[in-house]
Amino acid sequence: MGLWGSATTYDAATNKPKFLHEDENSDFNKGDSYATQKGWVMQAGTPASGNDNTSADPEVLVAIGNLAGSTTTTGLRAPTVTDMRYIIGTTANTDLTALQGTAEIQVEITWDEEVTVVTDGGTPTLIIANGNESGAAEGHYTLEYVVANDTPNRKRFKGTSKSLSVGDVLTIGTNDIVLNTGTISDTVLGGTALAASTVLSGLTAVTHTVLH
Repeated sequence: MGLWGSATTYDAATNKPKFLHEDENSDFNKGDSYATQKGWVMQAGTPASGNDNTSADPEVLVAIGNLAGSTTTTGLRAPTVTDMRYIIGTTANTDLTALQGTAEIQVEITWDEEVTVVTDGGTPTLIIANGNESGAAEGHYTLEYVVANDTPNRKRFKGTSKSLSVGDVLTIGTNDIVLNTGTISDTVLGGTALAASTVLSGLTAVTHTVLH
């Protein structure tokens, strides 16, 4: 959803309701808001939506007209990536600290619309670049899409049994998502009629330095 309708040139990501926060711990987290043909909505089941029913209709925060459309040039247009982050756990193998052979790397990618991932033909992957500052030559890390913790507009990629060395800087955004014959598409339209953007390289890179 690169643009809002035909009469404006405002980028969808910058048009998200301004009262939302860039904070994963907030009840009003900007990442849980996405665009539909009704306007900006809040993911169902979140505190900000007013109920805990994840199957409910999403709460409309800002109603906007003229968003119906089913091509790359009309209505919502193609979903675009707006954010990416590391998921840092609390256990030795998930907290992204130095570990040999059993470390887990997990990242989350956020789109500005609902997207559907289909893995019948293959599983989308994402490569996390490793700057090799440690000199250990661990190499880059290939993560695969995983269904766990899916939300309408946020999808996760995970790699297991990895080795992390102290000082290495890991970067999301050097590489784009590779579909690997799978698909990531606009959920509103259904099927694979309108592919979602898989480009991450245009966003500000997100880095993580491996510590002890």
